[in-house]
Amino acid sequence: MLVAGTHRAIELLEGLLREDAELVSARSVREALARLDEGDYDTIACNVRFDESRMFEFLQGVRERPGGERARVVSFRAGGSRLSPSMRDAIRHGLEALGVEVFLDLPQLQADFGREAALVLLRDAGLGGPACSSIAPTQRGRGKH
Repeated sequence: MLVAGTHRAIELLEGLLREDAELVSARSVREALARLDEGDYDTIACNVRFDESRMFEFLQGVRERPGGERARVVSFRAGGSRLSPSMRDAIRHGLEALGVEVFLDLPQLQADFGREAALVLLRDAGLGGPACSSIAPTQRGRGKH
């Protein structure tokens, strides 16, 4: 799994997924695209605040690469202030256009379920788990594309 994100986001996913997946991390768009050129990844997890909020640029680059359309892509927020439902929907729609299957909002998950339960839900959702208002499959993730 390629994890593209801030230092904090990468540490969070490494802690959650180290037993479930082999992780390769990248902290910039340039580094992440280079990692894609070096090998195939079944799953790509991209932090919303990745490389000064250049997540959409990176995800477009994923889809433009050979085989990129087959990768399972999950986007997530690891921190920051809470988003309004309309902001989450706007992010989700943009991600959907780039073929992202799931958007995970960790701060909202923590508010809804508590820290430990949110971490379990994040791990499970990143590996194909349940959907809720803060773990939202896009239309692609629901199998409609």
